[in-house]
Amino acid sequence: MGCNPDKQTKVDKDKIVFTTDDASRLFFKNVRRIYYELEVMEAAKLDIYRHKQRDLSTEAPVINLAIVDNWRYDEAYLLLEPNEVIGKQNELTVQWELGEENGEIIYTPGNKTTQVAFTDKLYDRLQQGCRFKLQINNNWVSFLDSDKSREAFRVTMFDYYRLVKRI
Repeated sequence: MGCNPDKQTKVDKDKIVFTTDDASRLFFKNVRRIYYELEVMEAAKLDIYRHKQRDLSTEAPVINLAIVDNWRYDEAYLLLEPNEVIGKQNELTVQWELGEENGEIIYTPGNKTTQVAFTDKLYDRLQQGCRFKLQINNNWVSFLDSDKSREAFRVTMFDYYRLVKRI
């Protein structure tokens, strides 16, 4: 499980927490860190991890995730990093589709809780095998449609969930 995080693990969507402990942080740093690039923010005393296999496309919409380790306070956060195609929008609307079922996931930029709540919903639908479209300037564009982007998103979420002990 250390090298290939489980693809079927379900997460309790009602339990958003940010607390880490020595054991979860040590596991992440000793086993999972090799899959991430590290940015150290000395002044803020934060370590930011970005998956090495994330989608760096500048032609398709991408929302990469960064895991922010606030080790001073034993907390970790998720940071949404939309690329330039998405830009800075007041709201992100994602359509999901699975067979005859469909729906929307809406994200209004906010605090650490709203970021995790949004990514929780995306992760849950990704685990179900949904296809996604993102609204950009009144157009619907395929989103999280490559294996690379889906897997980087999934693995980052799984590692984050393990770091904050949600799985």
